[in-house]
Amino acid sequence: MSKFGFDLTDYESEDRNYNPVPKGDYALKCIDAELKATKSGGEMIAATFEIVGGDFNGRKIWNNFNIHNNSETAQRIGREQVAAWAKAAGKPNASSFDELFDRKFMAQIDIEKGTGGYADKNRIVGYIMSQSGAAPAPKAAKSSGFEDIENDLPQSSPKKEAKEGKKKNPWD
Repeated sequence: MSKFGFDLTDYESEDRNYNPVPKGDYALKCIDAELKATKSGGEMIAATFEIVGGDFNGRKIWNNFNIHNNSETAQRIGREQVAAWAKAAGKPNASSFDELFDRKFMAQIDIEKGTGGYADKNRIVGYIMSQSGAAPAPKAAKSSGFEDIENDLPQSSPKKEAKEGKKKNPWD
C-alpha cells in the first residue's frame, strides 16, 4: 500500500453540507462560468453562484443557461434568464459573462426534486430586480450606418419651431 505523501494531522476534515438551502430569496454572486456543449449539439453556460451573507454564506448553486440550442424555446428561455440575471446584477447592457462575475444580485431559490437517483438540488427560479428605483438603461438603438454624418447635420430647436407656429407632424 502506498503512502499519502503528507501528514493527515496537518489538515482538518471539513464538515460539508450538501443539502439544498431552504427556499427563499438570497444574495448571490457568480464565481465561475464555462461554455459547454449540450447533449443536443448546442451550447450552454454552466455557471457557479455563491450565496453572499446570511446563514448560508459561501454555499454554491449551479445553473445552466442554454444560449445556442436546436429548440428555439430552450434557447429563448436561456437567453431570457441571462438577461434577467444581468438586470438584477445592475448590468442590463452586459455583453459578456465577465461583466457579471462577482456582481452581487438577489435571486429566488427553490428546491428541485432529484430524479434518476440524484438528490434534490437548489435551482434559481427568479431574479429580483433592484429596489433602488433606478430604471434599467434603455436598449441601444439599431445603427443606421449614418451616425457620423447625422452628428454633422444642423439641429432644429423645438422652442424656435413652437414660436414660429410650425407644425411638427402632418396630423397636427
